[in-house]
Amino acid sequence: MASSPLFDQAVTGRVTAVNDKGVRLDSSDGWLNYSKFAVGLVAPSRGDAVTLTLDKAGFVRACELADGSAPTNGAQPARIDATGHGAASGADRDRTITRLAVLKAAAEFAAARPELKSREVLVIAEVWEKWILRTDPEPATEMEAS
Repeated sequence: MASSPLFDQAVTGRVTAVNDKGVRLDSSDGWLNYSKFAVGLVAPSRGDAVTLTLDKAGFVRACELADGSAPTNGAQPARIDATGHGAASGADRDRTITRLAVLKAAAEFAAARPELKSREVLVIAEVWEKWILRTDPEPATEMEAS
């Protein structure tokens, strides 16, 4: 039986397989499972060169592409067409990240409330997104789902 890796050990390699529980690297003997305590972990795609940060028990706590960026879980960056259109700006990317984070939070919120319908999750996410992207510095005192 192999000994447990040290806390925050970094493991680098190319992803040979991915599932919802973990990844397999060409540089490791077996699967490296995601930690249930990992926050904001995005799974890499097969073929990505990654550096994984492992906790003291050997579970994946963080995943970073070899170029230092975060994995996108297979999402491809916007392509520029022959006219120069189609490239996503940094603001568009930030808004997409915000929307995905808010949608995930709304889905987690709704998971504990089985009486909510899926369309209500989208309404909640929309309201929360508006609150996050508000321009007034004062905190909201009342939120309405429109």
